[in-house]
Amino acid sequence: MRILVITDLYPPVGFGGYELECAALVRRLRRSHDVLVLTSDRDRHTAVPEKDVRRELPYVAFRRGDSIRAPAATVRAARITRLALSELDPDLVYMSNNLAVPQVGALLAVHAGVPVAYRLSESFYASALHRGDLYMASLDGPASGARKAWGRLVRIVNHHPALRFDPETPLRAAISWCSESLRRDVTLPSTVEPTLERVIYPASEHGAALAQLERRPAEQKTIAYVGHVRPPKGVEVAYRALAALRDAHGIEARLVLAGHCTSAIRSRLDALAGELGIGEQVDLRGFLAAEQLGALLQSAHVLVVPSLAHEAFPLVCIEGALARVPIVAARVGGIPEVVVAGEHALLFEPGNAAACARALAATFQDPAATTQRVGRAFDRARGLSVERYLRASEEFIRDAAAAFPERPASAASS
Repeated sequence: MRILVITDLYPPVGFGGYELECAALVRRLRRSHDVLVLTSDRDRHTAVPEKDVRRELPYVAFRRGDSIRAPAATVRAARITRLALSELDPDLVYMSNNLAVPQVGALLAVHAGVPVAYRLSESFYASALHRGDLYMASLDGPASGARKAWGRLVRIVNHHPALRFDPETPLRAAISWCSESLRRDVTLPSTVEPTLERVIYPASEHGAALAQLERRPAEQKTIAYVGHVRPPKGVEVAYRALAALRDAHGIEARLVLAGHCTSAIRSRLDALAGELGIGEQVDLRGFLAAEQLGALLQSAHVLVVPSLAHEAFPLVCIEGALARVPIVAARVGGIPEVVVAGEHALLFEPGNAAACARALAATFQDPAATTQRVGRAFDRARGLSVERYLRASEEFIRDAAAAFPERPASAASS
């Protein structure tokens, strides 16, 4: 098969869960298929040129002024995508998170008669397929005042021969969901008609290495937090739970946070730590490379995942389980799919710092039950291997292409 992959970030520019997942799948597909990757031009100077990876799509990430630039960015993205479609003549266009690039790729594929498949890993993107970027929103969404005038202008610009996009264009697409929770909770746009749907759980590329780590718990009770350090991830809940663990349960511990953190959020968290009297117990380390992250999980007594917002399928739970770290997590989104309450982890209601502290205390105070949960979680996580994910995804792509009627030989050039 010939496969065109369109994604907004691609390693080594971006190392989040979906970026690594997409890159691993591309490597797998290239064993048997002809694959071209179209991705954004963000920080492309930092990436070594790679055959069949084009870092050309304009990066448009809802920053100030991006609405003004959106029409020109869409023209450019359309030109680049049309050229790729013409050169590759793909049997399938595979869309893996396109939030930060113009979302015209699927519409261009529809016009060319090429089957489309989506990999959906987060709720916002799933709810905004092919009409959720700044340009398409200006064409489609209700508005008033200046936005209404801007929308009228964009609709005039849309008459340009390089554009002429209609957000109401029906889109038949195969969809790979990353969890049952995401599939259940997301309402797709009315224009999107699934031709095939499948839930394929993701996997951690670091899984094999984490599973081989020896446990080396630190002398002081240590709670690890891994992920972006920002409010929707519930980081403030973790701070308050640390204080409640001391005040309500008499357990002194430290909280070590690994993940990107802006200076503004760091200042906010420092103020909260001072207010709670836990300044000496918090270690905000920032982003950690894989080896450093492994060392943190080795030393941690428990991993806390206190998310407030929908977590489609948090790989951090899988990574913690493989590293044999007890898990305390919020009962939100796909977390109960990853780790079952009481069997693999202790779960608490999102936002409830007191309940989080109780779960942390139970983890420390009942080592026998904790050890049993850790063993079951490890077995669960081992079953969610990278090989399983890649095999299932490759099968999905084959089935996705087969789910569409055979197109005329000249369709890709139209």
